Amino acid sequence: MIYVILTYIFSPLLYLFIALKNKENIARILVIQTAKIGDLICSTPVFRGIKKKYPEAQLTVMANPAAQELLKFNPYVSEIIIMKPAGYAGFTGKLKLANFMCKGKYDIVVCLNPNVPFAIAALWGLVPVRLSIMPDFSGLTFKLASVFFTSIERHVRGRLVMDTYIQMLRRIGIGNSNLSKEVYKSAGADKKVQQILQEDKHIIKVIPVKTGIQKTDELDSCLRRNDNVCLSSGQTNNPLIGIAVSSGNKLKELGAEKIAGTINALLNDFDIYIVLIGSNQDKNTAQKVIDSVTKKDRILDTTGLLNLSELPALIERLLLFIGVDTGIAYMADALSVPVIDIAGPSDMDDQRPTGSNCIIIKKDLPCIPCSHAFSAPYSCKRGDRLCITSVSAAEIVEAVKRFLN
Repeated sequence: MIYVILTYIFSPLLYLFIALKNKENIARILVIQTAKIGDLICSTPVFRGIKKKYPEAQLTVMANPAAQELLKFNPYVSEIIIMKPAGYAGFTGKLKLANFMCKGKYDIVVCLNPNVPFAIAALWGLVPVRLSIMPDFSGLTFKLASVFFTSIERHVRGRLVMDTYIQMLRRIGIGNSNLSKEVYKSAGADKKVQQILQEDKHIIKVIPVKTGIQKTDELDSCLRRNDNVCLSSGQTNNPLIGIAVSSGNKLKELGAEKIAGTINALLNDFDIYIVLIGSNQDKNTAQKVIDSVTKKDRILDTTGLLNLSELPALIERLLLFIGVDTGIAYMADALSVPVIDIAGPSDMDDQRPTGSNCIIIKKDLPCIPCSHAFSAPYSCKRGDRLCITSVSAAEIVEAVKRFLN
């Protein structure tokens, strides 16, 4: 609170300095989105909208270290800044953040991850145009600090956060209402994924390509590579269904036992292969799942093998993705891969997969939703995680059957 009071005291002088800058052209824009994977993917319409309106401007994104790989190959992003919350803690941290904004000579700051330090630092950093969301969950301190933004867009319960983003951008002349999400893969991602899939000859068919060979529909439909091997997700012997092994928020996790039960039922009913998806921290959980699956030869464990800029090359090859409401579900949605989303505690009015082929499994409990875009708990107040534990493997399998039928 002390920083807010100090800013109120010195704000007339800061506003004077900003007015003296008198700069009309927009050359540098900073977007702050320090949330994790799903939120960053849902922010990609903002990057696209800004760059299309101001094509000559440099667009810098301040991001969470865990999600930075998603931005490296985004054509609308000019620069990525990684700053952890500890970096702007205390008076020194806020001065550091303000100094960064001042030295960056930003003309516009767009705050998608609203908090007090960003509100203060944008004014201290003498940024002329300062936009922010007013969360539906916000404390008194942020409400007092919100006056330091030049414009505030209130997030209304029942509206997608992406819609709120688009409404906010209208304040700087961006009227595009395209909410389509985007993810981009690294240059070597396809080749790496192909190598992983090639390890099991049943999963992907390898077609030799000879110089001067006559084109066929089969060869035409697949992707030619420099190693004279033609590979394609369209050439798989069996469909691939991806399952997220874990979640960044442990409150939402399905657990190894339920995932294994789902896989066993799916492999009994369908001629498919299951791809386990997760980070290096999920390898133990993935192994527990594999240990409990009867048809182990139809499981491919990719946990820890791909980073976030490589993962899209695997996700786009899937027939279907199954997971709790977490980042990779939004990656699949952005790639137009059908999704079975287990909502758990999440508020689906705030944020959800928006593709036409999405089935959401949601329980009707009085405590749901308790997790919102701007207020996400990491533990269950009830202590039983009933929104997740009451979802059975049979329900998930039934959703898969509905999709396949």
